[in-house]
Amino acid sequence: MPSLDETIRKSSPGDPLVYEALMVEYFNFILRLTNSILLEPCEADDATQETFIQATTHLADYQTGTNIKNWLAKIAINTCRDKLRRMKTRNRLLDILKIMSWQNMQASPTPEETVIRNERLRTVQEVVEALDEKHRLPVLLRYVQGMSVSEIAEVLEVNEGTVHSRLHYAHLKLRERLQKLTGEQPGLIKEGY
Repeated sequence: MPSLDETIRKSSPGDPLVYEALMVEYFNFILRLTNSILLEPCEADDATQETFIQATTHLADYQTGTNIKNWLAKIAINTCRDKLRRMKTRNRLLDILKIMSWQNMQASPTPEETVIRNERLRTVQEVVEALDEKHRLPVLLRYVQGMSVSEIAEVLEVNEGTVHSRLHYAHLKLRERLQKLTGEQPGLIKEGY
């Protein structure tokens, strides 16, 4: 029976046999690692699966003869870093929404506040609609539909790196256009997905 190293070397990206072999051999190790970094079992499960998917789709990046366990650990750590960034952004957004809803409960918005809020929503909608389709779709799927990057990648039939790249580009364009429209200083509009 060939070694895992040989199996990887002879396989093409996305090979389900390699995915299964990596999972059987290293699942517990990677799950413990992601749990220790993320401290949330559900997020750790997702990160573990993403790690094996990334490894399987990027088999060409594996250097034959190097330690497979260390290679997977690097992928897992980078996956966790991405998740932590997104969790931080999501938590920041939730905090803002909580504050806004608390403020709304305290007093009904004045007609002027309602007009301003509606105008801001219209402005954001127009800026998003001005993006080209390949950048607008990931934004809509992520923020309107609440889909994960992996789900967006599957729907658009691109890899997750492409989704991240398109979201990053869209954030830059949105920030630039909103700053022009609102006159806000750079840095006031934060990126995060």
